[in-house]
Amino acid sequence: MAEPVTLAEAKAHLRLDAGVTDEDPGLTALIVAARRAVEIRTRRTIVGETPTLTGDDLAMARHAILLLIGAWYANREGATTEARSAPAEVPLSVSWLLDPLVRWDDGA
Repeated sequence: MAEPVTLAEAKAHLRLDAGVTDEDPGLTALIVAARRAVEIRTRRTIVGETPTLTGDDLAMARHAILLLIGAWYANREGATTEARSAPAEVPLSVSWLLDPLVRWDDGA
C-alpha cells in the first residue's frame, strides 16, 4: 500500500505551489516519518500487508499525519524557541486525534 497521504495532499495542506519541486524529497521524508509516528503512537499499522487502521480511524490518522507534517515543516528544530513555552512532543491537536486510536492490547 502507498502512503496514506500523498505529496500533493501534503503540499496542498502546507499551501505550497504544486509546481515547485525543490522541497519534494524533504516533504516525502516527512510523510513517511509522520505515518510511522502515528503507527508507533497508536500501536496500529497503516501500511503493510494487513493494515489495522482503516475506515474512519484512518481518516483521523490521515488528518494527524497532515498536522504533524505541518508542525515539522514550520518548526524544523527539535525544541521551541519561545522562552515561555515548554517543549511539546507533538501538537495537542495530534494527541487529541490519535489518543482514541491507540490499541492497548497486543492486537490478537
